[in-house]
Amino acid sequence: MTAMLDSLRLRLVRNTWERLARLDPYWAIITRPDWRGNPAELDEFFAGGRALIERQLAQAAAACPELRGGRALDFGCGAGRLSAALAGRFGEVVGVDISAGMIALARRHHSAVKNLTFVRNTRADLEAFRTDDFDLVYSLITLQHVPTSLIRLYLGEFARICRPGGVLLFQVPSRELTRKPRNPWSLWPPTVATRLRRVFCRIIPIAPLIDVYCLVPEEVRAVLASAGAEVVAQWPDDSCGPSYESFLYLARKR
Repeated sequence: MTAMLDSLRLRLVRNTWERLARLDPYWAIITRPDWRGNPAELDEFFAGGRALIERQLAQAAAACPELRGGRALDFGCGAGRLSAALAGRFGEVVGVDISAGMIALARRHHSAVKNLTFVRNTRADLEAFRTDDFDLVYSLITLQHVPTSLIRLYLGEFARICRPGGVLLFQVPSRELTRKPRNPWSLWPPTVATRLRRVFCRIIPIAPLIDVYCLVPEEVRAVLASAGAEVVAQWPDDSCGPSYESFLYLARKR
């Protein structure tokens, strides 16, 4: 039953991001108000990604000097903003996203980057990737958009595909600070919500609601520990906005 509900919830996530990829992909990635409904300034969009990756990798290297630039995976790559930045630091980078539209956008923007590939994954696991396959597994502003039960599953998968001694660098909000209006779709069972949301989004040409989910640090650490990884650093993170307490985690696989 749990697996079936997770599958239905993941379908809602996929439908949301397919629609966002069609309607407003750059705003959906970094949610700048002045970009909503308008084309992004792409030079600024990608330059911001490079600056962010440089800052976070420097932060990670200071806490974990053994971090090496071999093979990296960017989970929730969107248009490839951070994947492309990682490709400047790692020998091979794989960007993964649930949305075919986002993957198509990423491939179009980065077709000239030879050490960067993009893969669509619509599963509640990362079965397409081998165990112990990556030196870095990275994810920013992605886990927050999948239900909590799936956050736990994906964290376990991050640890599985990371090589022993490799590093996980990811962000997850821990709690909501400012109570926002409840998402109306949450009032319905997942099967009903899926159908209603699909009909509504076909009729009304607006960007869909973006759900946000949280996982407290104690649970993050416990999930990783059970998967053979240990959190070695945890920093406050503002990428989820002022309504949430959020953290950037650095973990090492044993």
